[in-house]
Amino acid sequence: MKPVNAQLPRGARLYLPDEAARKRHVESRLFDVFRRWGYREIVTSTFEYADVLARGTDLGVQENMFKLVDRETGRMLALRADITPQIARIVATRLREEPKPLRLGYVTSVFRYDEPQVSHYREFYQAGVELIGLEKPEAEAEVIAMAIEGLRALELDRFQLDLGHPDFFRGLLEEIKADGGRQQELREALARKDVSTLERVVGEIAPPAHVGDALCALPTLFGHAGVLEQAAGHARNERSARALANLSEVYRLLTIYGLADDVLLDLGEVRGFDYYSGTYFEAYVSGFGASVAGGGRYDHMLGRFGYECAAVGFAFDVARVLAVMEAQGVDVALPGPDFFIIDFTREKTAALSLARRLRDAGASVARDIISRGLEDSLAYARAQRVRHVLVVGSPRTAADQLLALDLAGGGERTLAVRAVLERPEQHFAEAKGKSHA
Repeated sequence: MKPVNAQLPRGARLYLPDEAARKRHVESRLFDVFRRWGYREIVTSTFEYADVLARGTDLGVQENMFKLVDRETGRMLALRADITPQIARIVATRLREEPKPLRLGYVTSVFRYDEPQVSHYREFYQAGVELIGLEKPEAEAEVIAMAIEGLRALELDRFQLDLGHPDFFRGLLEEIKADGGRQQELREALARKDVSTLERVVGEIAPPAHVGDALCALPTLFGHAGVLEQAAGHARNERSARALANLSEVYRLLTIYGLADDVLLDLGEVRGFDYYSGTYFEAYVSGFGASVAGGGRYDHMLGRFGYECAAVGFAFDVARVLAVMEAQGVDVALPGPDFFIIDFTREKTAALSLARRLRDAGASVARDIISRGLEDSLAYARAQRVRHVLVVGSPRTAADQLLALDLAGGGERTLAVRAVLERPEQHFAEAKGKSHA
């Protein structure tokens, strides 16, 4: 038979059972953090009308949307490339009158026609939150604290959050009044931490001396609390001063949370320049060449849908988190079924009754339907990481008994079938002990 072509499209990936279990572990750990902070789940559509999504989506992301035609209307549809614009539209239209702030969490996939990057695909999974309707710096401090708690819940170590504020740089740009091309050169030099190019461009622009000094100092404004004092000497315009005051308050609150050591301030960071309106951050893990989470304030987003409202949020990139966990050797338990029932009888009555009773008691149960020898069935059970094997119809037991083998802890017992059916919790911890009607 000719082999089937099983090649995936570029940028796609699948998760086999063990990988899927690790993925679900990451998502459940993160969503448990969100829940403990009072966030409620929201689920959005995978696709919408392209023009509606475009209203809240930046141009660069719009260009990378996957699009298709709606056969019914002829209108262009798009797969969501970013969930935040969807949530912004939902808040502006469906949740507008709800008391604020709104705390919303999600686990979802988004689609972008990007070149695949480090553990990042054209369909990728995110777990994140949106905090809507809170202007105060407590909002940024809350989501940053949650992100750090999420990293710890995943048992990652050697991580840090780079925290910046694009308005500090925007205020300096307003002072020099350079054209768009020159501003772009400055941004690109800062993004690369290219000090020589930055100094050359500043020299060519020839801004007022204090502005030129501030621009050239940006790559050095990186570190802990001392950065705020250094930056204060350069914040001579109102916009930069407001940004620095906001960042200082967020940092003060994080210090109260006991999280300041996990955060590095970086006033020369411009990667969030086009998206974020205020404080933003990215989370990095030592030895991994890309951020695993990022977020910040985006107060402009809801205004695109006719509702001026403050908003801040973040998202984890699940695939990148999985890659880091693998690199750091973070162990994820991958249990199989609690029970595996091997039945050598013809009528199957006891096996089917046991399976149903144990499932009713909250346990996971698989049956060995294939006819084969006991050792082959046990080998299969071990490969599936089964905890307990129940053998019905064994030559070593009476007709009303079963043989219980503990594959995890070792040992075996002979039990009465009726006793297990009536009170499974007395014999197995995995049975939660629902009353038998």
